[in-house]
Amino acid sequence: MHTTNRKTFADTFYSRQIAMKELGINGQRRLSEAKVAIVGIGGLGTVSSLYLALAGVGHLRLIDQDTVETQNLHRQILYTAEDTNYPKAEIAAQRLTKLNPLIKAEPASENLNAANAEQLLADADCVVDGLDNMLTRYLINRTCAKLGIPYVFGAAIGIEGNLSVFNPPKTPCLECVLPNLPDNELMKCNTRGVLGATPGIIGAMQAMETVKLLTNIGKPLKNKLMVCDFSDMTFTTIDIAKRSGCPTCQGTAALPKPSEKLVWLCGRNTANVNPEKPLNLNLAEIHATVKQNFAVRLKSHLAVIFEYDGLEVSLFNGGRMLIKNVQSEQEALKAYREILEKLKVS
Repeated sequence: MHTTNRKTFADTFYSRQIAMKELGINGQRRLSEAKVAIVGIGGLGTVSSLYLALAGVGHLRLIDQDTVETQNLHRQILYTAEDTNYPKAEIAAQRLTKLNPLIKAEPASENLNAANAEQLLADADCVVDGLDNMLTRYLINRTCAKLGIPYVFGAAIGIEGNLSVFNPPKTPCLECVLPNLPDNELMKCNTRGVLGATPGIIGAMQAMETVKLLTNIGKPLKNKLMVCDFSDMTFTTIDIAKRSGCPTCQGTAALPKPSEKLVWLCGRNTANVNPEKPLNLNLAEIHATVKQNFAVRLKSHLAVIFEYDGLEVSLFNGGRMLIKNVQSEQEALKAYREILEKLKVS
């Protein structure tokens, strides 16, 4: 888009926001200059990223390791049935830039872990939580606390949800309020279930809190936790405080050391497998080799998806694989090594 046309388009596109005295042209400029990382582009992340893109946040980094599945479609609003099996980050980035060509949406089809968390989050002005597990949330919490980045927390299940903004030392952190919660004891979408509107509401409120943080509008939900029960539309906001001796708030909590473990289950019958070291894979070049050895379902810019011995395999740049229909981590690692051997990759 030509510079002159871009300015004219932007003035019109954002005109109803700029008209707000709370925001104005200066607030819109702050949004356009901001960078936000959204971790998890699912029920929460598709909604928050949509409203942040439409609000004009200049750079969105979309971090998600997964591919689109049919059971996602009732609540993950950036995807359609035609997107099934494609990387979520890639499809989300394409859709958001179509909805607002003035912003940059950067897809990161990555498994966020102790080895790459700082690299993926370090230059963000704000991090938005679109996750469904506490293990990665705790990692984000510690990374954001270390780097001094505001963390917009959100959670949604069934017809209930929670919301807060963590930014120590000004506020408590996630581990002050919800410490040591094991994921295997928490409700999941495939067991408790989730109504699509639930992450829709929480995700929209996360976008609102993020815009407030970036533009200094109003009072963000700092030092407070909002608990939402949509069965009777009860919104309860409770005061929260720092936990005495919290190592994250005190700056003494070390980030988890990069794990030597290469594979772990990350969903029902799904395993993520990281290479021992990044592999120099060019998907465009290796695609031909994959076709010779396996039944290829599709190829995108970020992944090749194919079948192997009853498994669905997504191969990403760098050698990471997402393997579906496995019963154990051992089965996934065995398949991973067999596939690399067939592709003559080492």
